Amino acid sequence: MAIDVASAESAGLSRISSHGPLRGLGGLTAAELRRWFPGRALVFAVGGVGLVFAIYAIWVSAANAFGDPRLAMLMYPLYALWTAMLVLVMVAATQGAVANEIEDGTAAWVVAKPVGRPAFIVSKFVAAAPAVLIGAVLVPGIVARMVLQSAAARGDTQFSAGDVIRITSDRWARVEFTTLPDLAVHAGTLLLITVILFLVVAVMILLGCVIRSRAAIFLVGIAVPGLLLAFGLAGSENLVALTPAWAFDSLVATIGDNPAPLLGPLAVTMAWCVLILAVATWWFSRKEL
Repeated sequence: MAIDVASAESAGLSRISSHGPLRGLGGLTAAELRRWFPGRALVFAVGGVGLVFAIYAIWVSAANAFGDPRLAMLMYPLYALWTAMLVLVMVAATQGAVANEIEDGTAAWVVAKPVGRPAFIVSKFVAAAPAVLIGAVLVPGIVARMVLQSAAARGDTQFSAGDVIRITSDRWARVEFTTLPDLAVHAGTLLLITVILFLVVAVMILLGCVIRSRAAIFLVGIAVPGLLLAFGLAGSENLVALTPAWAFDSLVATIGDNPAPLLGPLAVTMAWCVLILAVATWWFSRKEL
């Protein structure tokens, strides 16, 4: 039985005297944080930075070979590829967050201590949040910003009169000559990626409470962001605005250099995160371990 991780907190949990559904949250969160830092957070950071530098290397190679490539053609797909990679890795990293501990008896052992069952679920999300923010988004985001500044310094955003005419007459040229995002757009993109990853973590926690098979959890976990993306692109605007698909839709629009709302999608998606965690907590509280 994989009780070793939880047993590290045994002494602290046994001294808990507070009451309420979140009793023991501090000790459980501390144990979960040790799972995320430095290992998983470092993997996220290295993977994201590696992708940024891969795009940068392609750009530099093309610049040397062809003279004047537009980094915008590479940097905007970078956001999409980076987000897809993060979603995939986050699903893989969290697919066993709850299901494994239920299966091997760790969850039953932990909740037998003076802790609230809701605290067990909430600690999973609270501990994952800083790993997502720092490792998955902030560190690669800063590096990506440095690459964008390098592109601007090399004149990648400078258009000639002929370029302007081509942009207005050829819709594909608009992609080629899309200006690089300013700091506000870049920050907004990072926020949207962050809240989407928060949603993925919440969904995976709920799936771990409901489904036993890790393979099934993984497949459903991958399917949910894909369905939300499809609904965000093709669904009714009014309905999309009521769901986390709004964040996906805004991210796609932002990547395409189109004005997109930010606060609304962030608020709606975080509200859904809270709702999903509430359902997970309710299910786990009534689950026989």
